[in-house]
Amino acid sequence: MPLVSVIIPTYNRSAFLRNAIRSVLKQTFRDFEILVVDDASAIDVARIVEGFGDSRIRLLRHDRNRGEAAARNTGVLYARGEYLAFLDDDDEWLAEKLEKQVSVLSNESPSVGGIYTGFHVVDITDETILYTKIPSISGTIFRELLRHNVIGTPSTLMVRRACIERVGLFDGSIVYGVDHDLYLRIARYFAFACIPHPLVRYHVHDGRMSNDPDVVLYGMKALTRRYGRERGFLVNRKVLGCGYYDAGIACLDRNQRKRARMLFLAAILMNPLEWLSYHQFVCSLFEERQIAVFKRLKRRLFPLNPDPSPSGIHRLTIGHRE
Repeated sequence: MPLVSVIIPTYNRSAFLRNAIRSVLKQTFRDFEILVVDDASAIDVARIVEGFGDSRIRLLRHDRNRGEAAARNTGVLYARGEYLAFLDDDDEWLAEKLEKQVSVLSNESPSVGGIYTGFHVVDITDETILYTKIPSISGTIFRELLRHNVIGTPSTLMVRRACIERVGLFDGSIVYGVDHDLYLRIARYFAFACIPHPLVRYHVHDGRMSNDPDVVLYGMKALTRRYGRERGFLVNRKVLGCGYYDAGIACLDRNQRKRARMLFLAAILMNPLEWLSYHQFVCSLFEERQIAVFKRLKRRLFPLNPDPSPSGIHRLTIGHRE
């Protein structure tokens, strides 16, 4: 039996999927299986998988599109590994990701249920690293997760199978934030470890659900209803501020600048100490072409080193958004 089961849900993303699978096959840690869960794509996913000629890759297919939660759940149900690692089909792993996570998690007590890493946020159009998020919170992180999704993309996460057996599968009734919900349920009973290095490339593009402001706001409200009775959630205005901020970013991506301004103002009212909301509000006052000029100027003045060594990382620490 493989030690690690890698679960990749996919839907109509052939080019992305190939890169995601390649990044797993390049891992320095080799004791894994890959479960590609095709959520009823219109493309021939079987041909893509067969093209790798690797017996560690297993293809599972839904007969109808059931959504990301169901696709991940199918992978979990068919997984044979002690550890489960999730990779979105449009993300990629750096080569040492699994090795580092297994090394840490296998030496932790069973009370530590999961481990997550930092990640590069990458512009899919030119592979530019926009910024890097470095985690700093470990241990009992339930309260921190009530305030903000400190783990981020599920592509950074590895969990023990025992976590899912204890808290259940991904909840398909949540349209957006389904990963955040699972993190919260796991964090009620298990601690988390983190690796303060970027080991994932998270790609930004128009096809992500986080680019839809209505989906972001709907997901925020769903989580608010579910966890609103928890001390530290509704009473902490940062939660709503983060939701409005994320929706504002989605509006900027769609060039809905007027709506973005309103959402950033709402974020500021909820959490006046969050400087990023002020920054994005100012950005929303300018047209997209003007922002592009500012970005080019910034890159010339403050070039980012693509080498993911500590000395070459533009760091944005994950933690309290203060």
